[in-house]
This record gives sequence, C-alpha cells and structure tokens, in this order.
Amino acid sequence: MKDGPGVTLRLLLLDLVSRVVTGPRPTSAERDVLREQMRLLGFRRTVRGHLLRGMCDGAGTRGGPIILAPALGGLFSMAVDAADLVVGHDILATGAWEPHIVAFYTRFLRAGMTVVDVGANIGFHALHAACRVGHEGRVLAFEPDPRNASLLRLSLRLQEPSLPVDLIEAALSDRDGTLILSDLGNPANSGARFTHEDRSTLEKLVHGPRPGFSTVPAWRFDGRFDPGRIDLVKIDVEGFEPRALAGMVESLASYRPTILTEFAPTNLREIGGIEPEDYLAWLLDREYACSILEEPDGRLTPAEPRDAMARVTGERHHVDLVFTPIAR
Repeated sequence: MKDGPGVTLRLLLLDLVSRVVTGPRPTSAERDVLREQMRLLGFRRTVRGHLLRGMCDGAGTRGGPIILAPALGGLFSMAVDAADLVVGHDILATGAWEPHIVAFYTRFLRAGMTVVDVGANIGFHALHAACRVGHEGRVLAFEPDPRNASLLRLSLRLQEPSLPVDLIEAALSDRDGTLILSDLGNPANSGARFTHEDRSTLEKLVHGPRPGFSTVPAWRFDGRFDPGRIDLVKIDVEGFEPRALAGMVESLASYRPTILTEFAPTNLREIGGIEPEDYLAWLLDREYACSILEEPDGRLTPAEPRDAMARVTGERHHVDLVFTPIAR
C-alpha cells in the first residue's frame, strides 16, 4: 500500500535525523518496520527508539542494546531494551511506568506483605513492590516472555542490596501445560505479549509485520505455589486474566488478597473468550468491592460494572480496577 503524504514526510524526516545523528539512513527493511511502529506507537517514540539503537550500534526488530536506567529517583535500577518503545521508553524518559500504579503501591504496600505479579513484563512494578515490602516480604513475578524475563533477571542482579523477587518464567493459567505466546507483530511494545492455547486465535489478531510466536510453559497457581500469604495480586495479561485467576481460585478464597487488574473488554472477548461484564461478575461474586484506579494519581473511585464499562468506550482501550475484599 502506498504511503500517504504524512507518512512519507515523517519517513523523510527520520532519514534526515538518522544521517545527522547516527550516520546511515534506514534500510528498506528497517523502513518497513519503522513505518509500522509509527502507526502503532507514534512518531516521537519511533524516532527515539531508532536513534537509541543507532547510537548504541544496535540492530534488529526484536531486541536492541540494553541500557541501565535509574527508576523512581534511584530507588532501584533497571535493565531496559532500547528497542522497547513503550514501557522502556517511559522508564528511560521519566524513570517511571504507569504512575497511577506507582501511587497505589506507595499507599497500599507495607513491609512484610506478599505480592503476586502476573504478567511482570520487564519488572518495573515487581521491583517497586519489592522495595516496598522489604526482605520481610516477598514478590512472586510471573513472566513468560524470554526477553522480558531476561531483562528482569538482569535488573535483579543489579540491585544492592538484593530485592526479594522470585522470578518464574512461565504464564499462569487454569491448568498446567503450554501456551502460545505472540507479540502480534508489535515487538517494540514489551507489554504487548498475548497468550492462548490456540495459535489460530492469535493469528487472527495480528496487526503488524513479522509477528513472533513461541511456546511457553503454563502453570496453575493452586497446587504448585503456596507463599503462606498473599496481600496483593497484580494481573495484566492482555485478556487472559480470567484463565489465570481461575487457576488461583483456592488461593484467592484462602488469603483474600486485594486484586489489581487491567480491564480491557476487547482483549477479554478475543483472548479470554469471556464477556467483560462476566469477568467483573466473577470477581464480585467472590465478595469483592470494585474501584477504578484513577490516572495519574492512583485515587480509588468506587464503581459498579456499568461505571467500569463506561470508562472504556471510544478510543480508550482499558482501565485499571482494584478489587478489595469485603470483610466477612
């Protein structure tokens, strides 16, 4: 398909910036990738990532040079992929990722708590949680993507003193086995990693060139993990949340943790195979109260299912919800 005038102009500008800053202009294959990144992630993020890779003499579309970055004013350090134009981009630019969750963790987490982080990504929230709970506490971080997990593992080695994070390189599901992991053609967003047992389901959702697919282990939490207590479950797995939480149902009943979940109706329908209202009902039926986690300050606004649905109309893809156990 022929580029429109706006895309052509942006590619020409990117060529010019590349030659001034890093020397060579993008190859034809690189231009194809950059064109798609601009469509998915915007011009500024794409240019920043391209220049970082060029200045570090990095190449490739599924991994760039690793940059060590301070996070949250130096509270901890992180290994960030220069090719990550979303999570990594924000950490490099601001030292933070998802400030509303940072604010919630700062208020909620205390020394000695146990956190289960389902979909830990490159580990920003897991590392922050570990700083909050200290060595009296524990963080179980589940991340099936090998690149993301390797960056989190490197970040853990950087910490002085060490942090109480157990990294489990696997997905959570309602049964033990394997799942297909895919970036759906958006490798430059480390947070866009989707899991399903059926590859054809994922193939129907591909929205970028050269999507990656791999097989990863999937475990049921109950029966395999028993941390003794769980105070918070943070879960963000691109629509697979119902399946992962179904595999934790006994632990949820025993420990009654607070649950922080992404709520993305489209992903729930396409990946989770469930209507978003039914996902909310599943949690409410277990005697939880729902609140919307407001951006950017992390305030909690009590909400009914219709309120949560109203927040994800139009162009907004998702909202983060906090489910608080009702005292029995």
